[in-house]
Formats: sequence, C-alpha cells, structure tokens
Amino acid sequence: MTSSPSFAAEVTPAPTLSPAQQYELDLIKYKIEYRIYQDARDLREKEIRAIAIEFNQALRQANEDARNAGRGASSKAVFAAARALAAANRDKAIAELPPLMSPPQPPIKPKGFVSKGYKSKEPSPRSDKKN
Repeated sequence: MTSSPSFAAEVTPAPTLSPAQQYELDLIKYKIEYRIYQDARDLREKEIRAIAIEFNQALRQANEDARNAGRGASSKAVFAAARALAAANRDKAIAELPPLMSPPQPPIKPKGFVSKGYKSKEPSPRSDKKN
C-alpha cells in the first residue's frame, strides 16, 4: 500500500525587523509616496496654468471687442459682463479640479539611529594632539 506523504503547511513567522530596518523601509515608502505627490502637484499646476491662459485670452478678447465698439457706456458694460463671465468660468474650472492630496509625512527616526554616511560631531580620539 502506497501512501502519499501528507505535507502539513508549515507556518513561518514573519521576520521581525529592527527599528533601523523598519525606518529604512518606511523611508523608501515615503520617497515613493512623495514622488507621487510631486507628480500630482505638478499636474495640477499645469492645469491651473492652462485655465489662467484661457482666462487671459478671454480678457484680451473682451478688451479688444470693447475697444472696437468705441468708448460708449454700453461697451464698458459689455466689457464688464465679459470680464465677469471669464472670471466665473475660471473659478468654475478651478473648482472642478480634483483636490490636491496632502503631502506624505516622513517616517520618524528611531532613537539612536545613525544613517549611512553620517559623521559624528564628536571630537576624534586624536584631537588632543597638539600642532
């Protein structure tokens, strides 16, 4: 009689990380999240610049139309109405943009953590040497 060996699922505990290792992992995660935040912020700024360009073009067009219409009171009223409409369109376009996410918070360094490349400000052991 042949029996197939039964394999019991062995559960291995997750490795525990030292505070320094956990900080390093959190720092890598923070840098990735911060890059995503910067890209989202840059995209939003580009969209706002495009909205501002459209707004300025609308103002120029309204100004040109008012100048061509002459100096009458009606042309000033038309210009004021066009300016108000352009401002309302600008405000509506900015309000429709998705909100900017809040920037990620950097991880907190564990006490006594010294990062790679850090030089201590303590005097070296040979500092008592006189010139």
